[in-house]
Amino acid sequence: MNVVDSQNISYDVLEKLGEGSQGTTYLLKDKKHIVKLFNQSFDDNTTKSKINFLIHLGLDKKVFAVPLRQITQPRNGYISEFASGMIPLSSLKLGTESKNLAEWYLSSGGLLKRYNVLIRLAAILRALHSKGLAYCDLSPNNVFISEKTESDNVFLIDLDNLRYKTSIINNIYTPFYGAPEVISNSAPNTTMSDCFSFAVLAYELLTLNHPLIGDYVTEGEPEIEELALNGKMPWVEHSEDSSNMRSTGLPSDKIMPSNLLNLFIQNFEEGLNSPFERPTMAEWYDGLITAQNELLKCSNENCGLFYPYHNYKKCSFCGNDPNKVIRIQMRRWEEIEYFDDKTNEVKQHFTLQPEVYDEILMNESTPKEISAFNFLLTDIEPLAKLLKIETLFDNNENKILLTPLNGIKFNISPRIGLSEGGRSFLLDTPKKIRVVDSTQQDKQKYMLHLKDLNTPQRVLTID
Repeated sequence: MNVVDSQNISYDVLEKLGEGSQGTTYLLKDKKHIVKLFNQSFDDNTTKSKINFLIHLGLDKKVFAVPLRQITQPRNGYISEFASGMIPLSSLKLGTESKNLAEWYLSSGGLLKRYNVLIRLAAILRALHSKGLAYCDLSPNNVFISEKTESDNVFLIDLDNLRYKTSIINNIYTPFYGAPEVISNSAPNTTMSDCFSFAVLAYELLTLNHPLIGDYVTEGEPEIEELALNGKMPWVEHSEDSSNMRSTGLPSDKIMPSNLLNLFIQNFEEGLNSPFERPTMAEWYDGLITAQNELLKCSNENCGLFYPYHNYKKCSFCGNDPNKVIRIQMRRWEEIEYFDDKTNEVKQHFTLQPEVYDEILMNESTPKEISAFNFLLTDIEPLAKLLKIETLFDNNENKILLTPLNGIKFNISPRIGLSEGGRSFLLDTPKKIRVVDSTQQDKQKYMLHLKDLNTPQRVLTID
């Protein structure tokens, strides 16, 4: 099949990528572009206006399939760029693979890839919502991810439903991923219906089970499924009603810490039929990063799966104990006032605040990369990696290797106490420092910071 644009230029179609209620998306033969063809029922002027709206939104072409050229034949549509080496997010849903569940989960990227993908998707939607825009039709078929298991790029297609939340008229959703108020047509698509769709997608991606389809729904009549999707049944992990619990998929306690489960509870209990009670995309973004910081990779070579450490203090899949766990914390370095008894004066000094914003766990199998988001930097892309930390356990001596990334320079201050910073030295190349694991009392303490010690900032502490 060929398509023709408004300049009478012809393009060869390679294969169909997906089909929705409004049209079909195809990959072009060059594998660098996609074409969206609208169904014939759509008015020409409405379609042209919609494409023009998307072109002038100024969206990032690295993560959105932004229209480049308008298609006129065989139907109205548009051409946009497509990131090569991408597959639909639906490919990470459990299919009919012959491997056992753990093997398939690991071969498809495991828990770490799923967290990374969800964090990137949450960041994209958070930025979109901050502009007052709703995506409107979030589903695994509209989200594309890197095919390579070690990569986590995210790319969104089918932008033609994207709207300012005040201009949405017709309800749009993909079956099984729409918010109850959108399905029942009692309210239009909004940023909060996007949040509901994200929660469905995220829970299904992590647990391999739809959050509203428990055993009662699966074993019941089709009408029961319709009730569940319309928000008339308890979700599969309801805190008080177990009538629709699930016996399929992965148990939540094996793959997510309590902070993330609490977000799902908030969304599918208080927020099931009350959109403004749902977690926002900013809350999902923060919660996913906090949850990811707790993940450790099992050091058992026959396992190798990631798991949330605090749930069991050991691998939730094979029971292997991590030998040593290093804790890294993000905290605030701030100026406070105090009364000097000797001079009878109010003075100021900088001190490390006791509140922990993020705790990042590591073991011998789990290096961690610290992003700009952790330091609350506003002049760098939030997910940009600034520092890699690796553990080195040799000859009963515990060390970590600190490697600054992307040209960032850190300062390291050995901490004399919670309220004092020792003499700082520059970290601009990889450096080993001695630490101890969390079970020992005599700890060498360090603080990594980007600004001088007379400036309020977020810092990284190694205890």
